[in-house]
Amino acid sequence: MLIESIQKEFLADKKYEGLKRNSLVAYETFFKNWNQWLHKQNIEHLEDLNPRLSKQYLRDCVEKGNNAGTHNTKLKLLRSFSKWLVEEGIVKEMLTQNIKAQKEDHKPKIVSTDDLKLVLSTLRRNRRRDDTFTSRRNYALILFLTGTGLRIKELERLTWADVDFQDSLIRINESKSRKQQSVPLSEALAREILDWRLFLERKFEKVPLSLFVTEKGEPFSRNGIQNFFKRLKKKLGIKSDFSPHALRAYFIKELLKNGSNLREVQLLARHSKITVTQLYIGYFAHELKDSLDTNNPLNDLI
Repeated sequence: MLIESIQKEFLADKKYEGLKRNSLVAYETFFKNWNQWLHKQNIEHLEDLNPRLSKQYLRDCVEKGNNAGTHNTKLKLLRSFSKWLVEEGIVKEMLTQNIKAQKEDHKPKIVSTDDLKLVLSTLRRNRRRDDTFTSRRNYALILFLTGTGLRIKELERLTWADVDFQDSLIRINESKSRKQQSVPLSEALAREILDWRLFLERKFEKVPLSLFVTEKGEPFSRNGIQNFFKRLKKKLGIKSDFSPHALRAYFIKELLKNGSNLREVQLLARHSKITVTQLYIGYFAHELKDSLDTNNPLNDLI
């Protein structure tokens, strides 16, 4: 049985079960990478797969530079595919048997202030020079993520109906819990987002529902956003981490650095537990020291 044929059957089965498009794309991307490696090993048939081969593939990925997080993601996808093979009676043993996940460094990735300033100045210059759809959208997108700390999955679901200019709020609906949360919308960011809205009104007969869209008016997908970040990082030669999550970490760090208390930051970051927020203090302790030196209560006493 050809490996690629059974992979297509697996994807069709998961699509039928209602697996989200982003998850399907993740499997497709993984299968493409795995198949390229298998091709180099002259392996095409399912009967030739085994746990030892799976471990060799993952080890080679690490040697090529995959970090622990990427390794564990690939292991998770391979384990899920393997479990399906066993449940369907196609194979008898898990292809990931006795393969353990690697220990991850959970320190949040963060963009440096200098790199963020470089990004914004570049996008601002592009917008003034070209004034194109993408130059306007990209500038507004970076400002929005930096000024709200939204997760990429939250941004992806956001519509214009969720933006309340009158009360200066952005409403976030949790798809699973159906719980609604909100994030304050600053005056400066509100002006930029309103400018983006007016631009969309001029471009389209009817403004698209999603806050950030493609030139065709379709939602700017998670993969599209991530690819935009990767291209910009490469183009500008950014050395620090640069991703939507890195901007979220920057948002949290700056709140702490500028004197917001833990409870305030927890609410603004929408952390379910305050212990998650507390972790950031340890991660950024060296940077928060400057804030302590400036705002230390002893300054006025001694």
